[in-house]
Amino acid sequence: MSSMRNAIQRRNHRERQAYLSCLSSCLIFGNELLDHILEAVLRVFSLGQPEERKKWGLLEKHKDYSLRARDHHAKKAKLAALKQRVLQKNPDEFYFGMLSRSGPSTTGKNRTGTVNGDRGNEVLSQEASRLYKTQDIGYVRTMRNQTLKEVRSLEERLVLVSRGKREGEAESGFVGKKTVFVDDEGEAELRVQEAEWEEEVEMEKEDGLSIEEKDLRKIQRREREKVEGRLAATRERLKALSDAEEALEMQRARMAKSATVGGVNKSGVKFKIRERKR
Repeated sequence: MSSMRNAIQRRNHRERQAYLSCLSSCLIFGNELLDHILEAVLRVFSLGQPEERKKWGLLEKHKDYSLRARDHHAKKAKLAALKQRVLQKNPDEFYFGMLSRSGPSTTGKNRTGTVNGDRGNEVLSQEASRLYKTQDIGYVRTMRNQTLKEVRSLEERLVLVSRGKREGEAESGFVGKKTVFVDDEGEAELRVQEAEWEEEVEMEKEDGLSIEEKDLRKIQRREREKVEGRLAATRERLKALSDAEEALEMQRARMAKSATVGGVNKSGVKFKIRERKR
């Protein structure tokens, strides 16, 4: 079949035909018309080679394009197959190559041949884990009680500092902070103006005080701000400990032999424990 196909007369390639015609013209007319012949060659070559294939050379054939296209599609198919394998890979699956692999990794840590999550420790039973949860709850509850006592102590201290009742000192005109609830914005603006007016009156009163009394009030003001900051931080810690204790209690209740609390399954469905009829 190939010999019969080769026997058929094919048209000459346009670029090679133009090159041969220009070469024969150069031999006939000599060097006088060499510049004109070169211009004609460039002009004919530019017409014979498509614009989008000029960067690949003047004499690129279809077989060259076919080779490049076949290689490009093969690489694209291989990349698509690799991406599909990555998507279908189970991240929890174990490979023996994990045990022998060592050296740097993309996570920034060196591989040591130990599987993540496996440190050779024995798996605790349900009862042992529940016992440790109980100990954790005891520690969190102890810390919460200590923090609660600290909050109460700071609140009492804040009241004393706000009123100016310190050991060995007489009462002053300070009062504690209070929160006022209003119905509309107009009343809120009125309250703000009243507070500013009272502050101005207080400043005028301080203008008539002696230097010692002004220093004393400044010290009391700084101490009040310090106690308020400590009280806010302690209240945040108390809330965090209370939330942790509640979460541990819930975990411990769910680990019991007979479930006593509800929860949410992996599909997001809430369920409740059926209570005994009374």
